[in-house]
Amino acid sequence: MSDTPSVSVVIATYNRANFLRQTVESVLSQSFRDFELIVVDDGSTDDTRRLIDSCGSTIRYYYQENRGPAAARNLGVRQARARWLAFQDSDDLSTPDHLQVLHEYVDAHPECAMVFANGVYLGGREHSRETIIPARKSRRLAADGVRLNDLFEKSIARLQAALISKAAYGAAGGMNESLRVCHDLDLFLRLGAKFPVAYLDRVVFRYRKHEGNITRDEEVRLTENIKVIENLIRDFPAVSKVLGHRRVARRTGYRYYRLAKGRWKRNEIDAARQALRAAISLCPLSLKYRYYQRRWGGLSG
Repeated sequence: MSDTPSVSVVIATYNRANFLRQTVESVLSQSFRDFELIVVDDGSTDDTRRLIDSCGSTIRYYYQENRGPAAARNLGVRQARARWLAFQDSDDLSTPDHLQVLHEYVDAHPECAMVFANGVYLGGREHSRETIIPARKSRRLAADGVRLNDLFEKSIARLQAALISKAAYGAAGGMNESLRVCHDLDLFLRLGAKFPVAYLDRVVFRYRKHEGNITRDEEVRLTENIKVIENLIRDFPAVSKVLGHRRVARRTGYRYYRLAKGRWKRNEIDAARQALRAAISLCPLSLKYRYYQRRWGGLSG
C-alpha cells in the first residue's frame, strides 16, 4: 500500500465486532493492492478497537462519538488520501476482485464519477434470486448504461458495490448527516444528477442479512426516502423534467402509502390517515389509495 494510494476503502462501524474481522480480512485480501483501509469507529462500546489493533498496523483507525453512519463515512472521506473512494459495510464482505474490477473501469474511463456493480446474498437466495440486482436488469444496465431514471426508480445502487470519485463526492455535498439510513440513496441521486455514472455486470460484494440491519426500520427508511426525493427536486429543479412529474409523484405517493399502511397496522390512526392524504394529493387517480380512503374514513379533516 503506497503513501498515495489509488483507492481509499472506508469502513464505518458501530458495535459490529462479531462481523468486523471477516469484513476487514475480505478487504485486506484484495487482488488489487494499491489501496488504503480506513476504519471509522462510530462510538462502539464493544471490542472494536482491540479487534482492529489485532488486524495489523496498515489500518488507519479513527474514533468518534456516535453520530451515525453518514457522519462516520464523511470522516473517513476527509482522511482519505486517494482520488477514488470505496465503502464497505462492517458486516458485509468484499469479493477478492472487488477493487480490481471497479478500478480497471475508472482507470479506462476517468470521466466517470461513479461505477457500481452487483452483489449476492451471503446467506443464499433472497426474493427468489441470488443477486441483489436481478440478472436480466443487471445485463441491461451494463449494456445500455445507467440513467438517472434507473437510480431513481428502484434504488439499485449499493454503496458496498461502488467506486466513487472523491472530487465528485465533494461536489455532490458528501453524505447528508441528517439521514440515518438513506444517505447512500441521497448521494447516488445527487451524483447521477451531476455526473456520468456507470454499471458493471459483475458481483463485487456479499451482503449479510441479519436482525441488526438498520435498513429494516421501515418507518425511518420510508420517511427518509421521501425527504431524499423532495431534497433532490428542490436542489436540482431540472431533474423534474428529466424524470417527469408523474414519475416523481408516483414514487413519492407510493412511499406515503406504505407509511400509511405501516402506521395503520401499529394503530397509529391519525398518522396513517395523514400519510394517506399525502399519497392521494400526489396521485389523486389511484384506485388503491381511494379504496383505503373509503375503508379508513376520516380523511377530510
